[in-house]
Formats: sequence, C-alpha cells, structure tokens
Amino acid sequence: MQGKNQKIITFKVKYLTNYQYSVVGFFMQKNRERIESLEEMTAKEYLNQVKNLESKMKILKEEIDTLREMVVSTGAIQQGERVLSSGTQDKMAETICKINEKECEWNDLMREFALARANVIINIQKLNNPEYEQILYKRYCQSKKWEEIALEMNYTYQWVCKLHGRALLELDKVLNN
Repeated sequence: MQGKNQKIITFKVKYLTNYQYSVVGFFMQKNRERIESLEEMTAKEYLNQVKNLESKMKILKEEIDTLREMVVSTGAIQQGERVLSSGTQDKMAETICKINEKECEWNDLMREFALARANVIINIQKLNNPEYEQILYKRYCQSKKWEEIALEMNYTYQWVCKLHGRALLELDKVLNN
C-alpha cells in the first residue's frame, strides 16, 4: 500500500517547480491520511475532491467577507461616538485576528485545491481516450453541467452519461495501477 502511494507522490514531485515542490511538501504534511486513503477512493470520489475543496473555499471566503463587514460596520458606529470603550476595541481586534486566521486557512485550502486539481488533470490525461478526457475535465475541473458538455461535444445527454460511466471505469484502472 505504501509503495503505491510513494509512486504517486514521486510522480507529482518529478514534474514540479521549486515553489510547487514546497507546496507538495505542505500538502503531504497536512494530508498524509488523505494520501494514504487514495487507494480506497472510487474514481468519482477522487474527481469530486476538487469540487469539495472549491466548495469549502467558497464557504470560507463568505465567512471572511462577513467578518470584514462586521469590522467595517463596527468601525462606522465607533467614529460617531466621542468615548470609545475598550470592550468594543477588543471585539474589533478579535474579529480582525479571526479574519487573519481565516485568510491563512483559505490560503492553505487554495494551495491544496490547486495541487488536487493539478493531480486530477494529470490522471485524466493518462486516459487513452480523448472523449473520456474531455468529459471528465469539463465535468470535474470546469464544473460544467451535463447538458453543457453534451452541447459542446455535439452528443446527446444520454450518450455523454454513458461515456462518463465508461470514463470512470477507465480512470479507476489508472488510479489503481
């Protein structure tokens, strides 16, 4: 089990720049259990990790925006007052610290997302069928709907779904090698 994971990691590191190499190191440290469970993932779960990370990033960004709005609205109220209590200032400072923590968390998540997306693209490109590659890329990396993919490829919705199933089977083979 560990040998296969080492192959995957070696492949990732082999084609990356120094900056990307450090990101890979960061990713490996924070997500060792996740890397070890890659073998247990289905192809669909593997591909959906990009969408899941993107969703987490969106939620975190909304939290950051909400906290920023709180700081701005608190600041506007304070400017009209003549005497500021230290309690209000402490709350503002705490909120600013929370914003900073959330931004660091978002940056870490962004690095993880970029690396996961790059890894997914690399594995999609290992398929020997350009139709499969297109369908998986459009669906999981570009988050397109089935109808959009069918229109772009001049296929019916049903045919795209059938090809998608076949592509997942092929990707399962690639991931398990």
